[in-house]
Amino acid sequence: MRILLAFVLGLTSSLAAAQTPAEPVTTTGSLPDGTAYRIDVPANWNGTVLIGLDYAAAQRLSPTSSALLARGYAMAGTTRLVTGWDVTKSIANQLATLDILTTTRRAPARVYVLGSSLGAHTGAATIQAHPERFQGAVLMCGGLAGAVGLWDSKLDAVFVARTLLAPAEASLPVIAIPADFADTARPAWLKALAAAQQTPVGRARIALAAVIGHLPTWSDPRKQQPDPTDVAALQNGLYDSLAGGPLPLIGQAMSSRYEIERRSGGNISSNVGIDYADLLGRSGQADLIAALYRLANLDLQTDLAALARAPRVSAEARARTWVAPGVWNGRLRVPVLTVSGIGDNISPVAGQDAYQRVVDAAGSSAMLRQTYTKTAGHCGFSAAETVTAVEAMHARVVSGRWGETSAEAMNAAAKATGVGETRFIPYKPAEFMRGLAAR
Repeated sequence: MRILLAFVLGLTSSLAAAQTPAEPVTTTGSLPDGTAYRIDVPANWNGTVLIGLDYAAAQRLSPTSSALLARGYAMAGTTRLVTGWDVTKSIANQLATLDILTTTRRAPARVYVLGSSLGAHTGAATIQAHPERFQGAVLMCGGLAGAVGLWDSKLDAVFVARTLLAPAEASLPVIAIPADFADTARPAWLKALAAAQQTPVGRARIALAAVIGHLPTWSDPRKQQPDPTDVAALQNGLYDSLAGGPLPLIGQAMSSRYEIERRSGGNISSNVGIDYADLLGRSGQADLIAALYRLANLDLQTDLAALARAPRVSAEARARTWVAPGVWNGRLRVPVLTVSGIGDNISPVAGQDAYQRVVDAAGSSAMLRQTYTKTAGHCGFSAAETVTAVEAMHARVVSGRWGETSAEAMNAAAKATGVGETRFIPYKPAEFMRGLAAR
């Protein structure tokens, strides 16, 4: 439901007049739940608005936002501070922000989601729930395996590490994350994994946990991508992804899971019926794990048997119901372009395989294009890469058909922007081993 004019005018907001014709008109304020919003409309507005979670979080315009505004795109969005992983509330806030734009300025001719990370996940949920309000979506570094698939996969990595490294250690939770995780569970996990990394046995088991969880062998942008024949470097890359890098998976496995459990009222993840030997065999990394186990003089089959015997974790029905808006049906009603870094350990690139297969199964393949960058770490795209993705979506909407989205074409277009480096590469993600989890 659109927000009435009287209600909008009653919101705490400020309209900053442009100081020069080149500067955008900025509208800021708070939505009824306390979520901050921001809308920037350039003087040369082309009628298109880009909206996404986290846009209102920045204190100043980023080079990417400035480049898009200069090209005539309006930009809008909120913060996640109030809603977090509550997709239903975040969707409502995105629509409310669009209503404010319509009321205070004018109705946009086109609306595209532009979301990164949780913003991409929320964006996918938003266009699924309300396709009538959007004309396209650019989803960057998103967990597009869906909430269940993504968090089942993260559960796998932590479950394997706990079972093989410290099965009886109560300070290392897999689920039921304590409220004081920042002072207890997270540092305990980081300490335990750092200690394990010092021994050949620990390194082999860390690598197995990371591979089972779809983690990349390269996720630290401060390092070079490992040589594919360098077993030690590949293992170290897996350790970076799990625990040793600047944004390790184990940290998010405590912080975000705690928030999801608190909001949903329970555990959304399950590994009931999961055969970890089968997952390893399908991972494409079985040879690497076998080599590390040989170096450690450790029997891989014994560890796989231990995983098979370990008590499983069950999801709670009420929690799965709460997270259902973040599970995909694949029936795209607007075109979607995804951009993913191959070295992302928070939104592993295998999740793009899951999204593609759900979309294919629903008969919507023509609506989806996926692109990849040779980048390590979570997100971190250049202004040129983001601008090029948005321009590719805009061309698709205006013309009614996709232009060329190959790596070569995207790099050529990105170079032409003159606003940053470009690293698009041809790439096919590995199979997402936890299934489609479609609804």
